[in-house]
Amino acid sequence: MPAQLVAFIAGVALCSLVPSPGPVWLTLVCAGLALFSWQGGAPLARTAGALLLGTAVGLCAAQSLLAKRLPVGCERTPAWVEGRVAGLPQVFLQPEGRQWQRFEFVRDTAGSGPCAGPRRLLLTDSSGRTLQPGERWRFLVRLRTPWGMQNPGGTNRQRGYAEAGIDAVGSVSSTAPAQRLGEHNGRERHHRIRQRISEQIRSALGSGPEAALVRALAVADRNGLTTPLWRVFQQFGVSHLLVISGLHVGMVAACGLLLGAVLCRVLALFGLHRNTGALPPLLALLLATLYTALAGFTLATSRAWLMFAALLCAAMVGRPALSWRNLLLAAAVLLAVNPLAVLGAGFWLSFTAVACLLWFGAWQSGRSRWLGAHGFMALAMLPLAGAWFGGTSLIAALSNALLVPLVGMIVVPLVLAGSVAALMGSGLATPLWALGAWPLARLLPLAQTLSQQYPQAIFRDVVTTPMALGLSVVALLLLCMPLRWLHRTLLFALVLPLLLPFASHRVASPQAVHVLVLDVGQGTSVLVYDRQRALLYDTGGGAPGGVPVAERAVIPVLRQRGISRLDTLIVSHGDRDHSAGIESLRPWWVSGALWAGPDLADAVGAQVCRAGAAWRWRDDVRFQLLSPAEGEQLNKNDGSCVLRIQLPGIELLLPGDIGAERERTLVRYWRSSLASDIALAAHHGSHTSSSWAWLRQVAPAYVVFTHARANHFGHPARVVVDRHSVAGITTVSTAESGALEWVLHPAKAPVLLQHRALEPRYWKR
Repeated sequence: MPAQLVAFIAGVALCSLVPSPGPVWLTLVCAGLALFSWQGGAPLARTAGALLLGTAVGLCAAQSLLAKRLPVGCERTPAWVEGRVAGLPQVFLQPEGRQWQRFEFVRDTAGSGPCAGPRRLLLTDSSGRTLQPGERWRFLVRLRTPWGMQNPGGTNRQRGYAEAGIDAVGSVSSTAPAQRLGEHNGRERHHRIRQRISEQIRSALGSGPEAALVRALAVADRNGLTTPLWRVFQQFGVSHLLVISGLHVGMVAACGLLLGAVLCRVLALFGLHRNTGALPPLLALLLATLYTALAGFTLATSRAWLMFAALLCAAMVGRPALSWRNLLLAAAVLLAVNPLAVLGAGFWLSFTAVACLLWFGAWQSGRSRWLGAHGFMALAMLPLAGAWFGGTSLIAALSNALLVPLVGMIVVPLVLAGSVAALMGSGLATPLWALGAWPLARLLPLAQTLSQQYPQAIFRDVVTTPMALGLSVVALLLLCMPLRWLHRTLLFALVLPLLLPFASHRVASPQAVHVLVLDVGQGTSVLVYDRQRALLYDTGGGAPGGVPVAERAVIPVLRQRGISRLDTLIVSHGDRDHSAGIESLRPWWVSGALWAGPDLADAVGAQVCRAGAAWRWRDDVRFQLLSPAEGEQLNKNDGSCVLRIQLPGIELLLPGDIGAERERTLVRYWRSSLASDIALAAHHGSHTSSSWAWLRQVAPAYVVFTHARANHFGHPARVVVDRHSVAGITTVSTAESGALEWVLHPAKAPVLLQHRALEPRYWKR
């Protein structure tokens, strides 16, 4: 049986790697062969049948996902949708005091006509209206296919969209009035309860970070969990405490087991001790179910509930609860219900964590088991953390050993008790919430201070290579076994490649220069580097009050390529789509290395870009600023830093957001010096740029459009694309191709890599 479960899980997992799910008949063939193999009776045949069954389930889920996707021709086309608000809207505050919100919206029908298909939508609304879970609305929306940035070392958001079942994303139009169609319905009743409790906590405790943590622990309301707060918890290796997941559901289940045991003792005093063995796991399952509902049946909580349900049901029938068989059964059932869960990091992290506990418990015992288990899990999670997140906390074992009992035994019970009191209308809710928030309010300032003063001692960037991952997995499997201390010390040495300073892993061949035009959505960021130096031109954007794109796109690339410092950072001008990541990148750039346009330089303490400034890395790598000139009075866009780079075999031109008139001015002044092989389209391909005079003088072989897919600016403009076509210029787009990388070797032809095409997956289409 375990072999068949493993085979089924493997079959589902392998489907996430295919470029296309293929035709429906292929799924039917796999299902038929699975049935035939299973009837064979032989263990090997049944294992093969389970593998084929998992493949059929995975392919079916993939075909269903693609069938519900929005047709390409319907993107950004205004359309009316009717349906209900699902879950709690997430509210974001902008610096100027305005707010916008993101919410899931379930349509009444999938629609009809050529644009039919999407049912579950993720919408943004900047109107300031108040939305309640379960309310029915009619909106005018502009939808687009769920898309994700594709960069080396980064994660693709399409993976998360697919796992969550999001068919399309879009925005609510501000030009047409929305219509509220009806009151709440019963399907979202638990979400309304969550919202009421969240509002009561906010009213009782205010809007501080400890109050935000209490709301997150009580009802999984993440409003108020700021980016700096997430970063602190990540550095300490306890970010899982911010999200109601298996840990919290397990804590509640443990409370249920304890209460059930106490109740059994009480019943025994009255002679009612027969047939009470199932009472503790039954009470634990009940409390875990209620808590999962209170958390909104999110992916993480549903996954955790299913896992604990399998364990508790085994306990109720007298079988060992925590066993490899039950763990595999829970994973198989979860994938049978939601095959796309295999795309999420949460699935692998959750089941790997339990597997680590099982493996550790099989070999270790004694009083030091608690701390030893935390230490082993911190090491065991190191390869996964490096692969999924690009880094790991060096003090995760100590942090979890201290904070997990604190949160699990004190904070969570107090918070949940307060929530129950609030539902009953009791005045005890506020003091219970305040008691739960008290230790958080004392620890958070300390954690924030330590993370600011000693970031390198707390968190380590991890560069994963196949060799390092393989050695670490072997070492971790052997570490728990009864070996001599000398042998264990040697095993620790096998994990060291993951912890070595990542600067030693710089991904660059000798004498080669890499040019990476990063996929940062609606924005610009270009990385140029070799074995010794690195330059970044622009940082990408990010919504006001949200997470800068640099943290999701630029920084993972720097980590993956082993770049520990930027020798030069040039921010062309102050528009957010070019400059939002300056502060996020501060640990990478050194004093004096920052250049910026005249509209931004004083605000960030940078040198002002001046035409004529030039420097070299080596004889065949030269940089020169072409604009703006000293004393010129230009608007923000025309004042962009224009950079020309001479590289082995090619010239690269980065013009920022200059307009057509500024282009003509530079053509008159620089003339043939503008000639380049590769150029970014000025202003992302706006119709106000890329004039005929500019294209004739620059005469590039390639022009790169840096923009988001189906953006509301209309970049690149159709007239600009046609202009390049007439001029015989090859155009490429970061929205369609992902990051574009030119690898340049002296005396060799340039090599172009389009990173979206390097790893084709059906969920990236």
